Amino acid sequence: MGEQAMLPCFKCGRVMRNVCPGWDENQPDEGTEFRTYGHYGSTFWDDFNGEELVLNVCDPCLREHAARLAQQKRFLPIRCAGMVGFGRQWVDRPMVSYSGHLDRSEAQVEVEELGTEIPGVEWVSDIGERKADLGS
Repeated sequence: MGEQAMLPCFKCGRVMRNVCPGWDENQPDEGTEFRTYGHYGSTFWDDFNGEELVLNVCDPCLREHAARLAQQKRFLPIRCAGMVGFGRQWVDRPMVSYSGHLDRSEAQVEVEELGTEIPGVEWVSDIGERKADLGS
């Protein structure tokens, strides 16, 4: 892949650089990659066999058409001992018109709670090691 992202902008066709030249990933600089397995109702793409449709959109096109966008908070990052990266708590919040303002809310837990059964919480795979590193 190298210097260029694998795909040009879906909207305007602009060729984007890869954010880290030499990566074998589609990581557009000044753009966003979107992936989907499809959507019920689409007659173009709705895959049930694990294949994704992928497209890139450059940042200028996203900014130019921000009124067509929405945002939705799907999970709260788990914060413990002043750090994040322990897991996520899934939330069911409505989709809202794009504002550009990020919802920075988090779920707070105590060290003793790490790795325990908490409704809606998905822990990272090495939560036991992380908990041990915190001294509990």
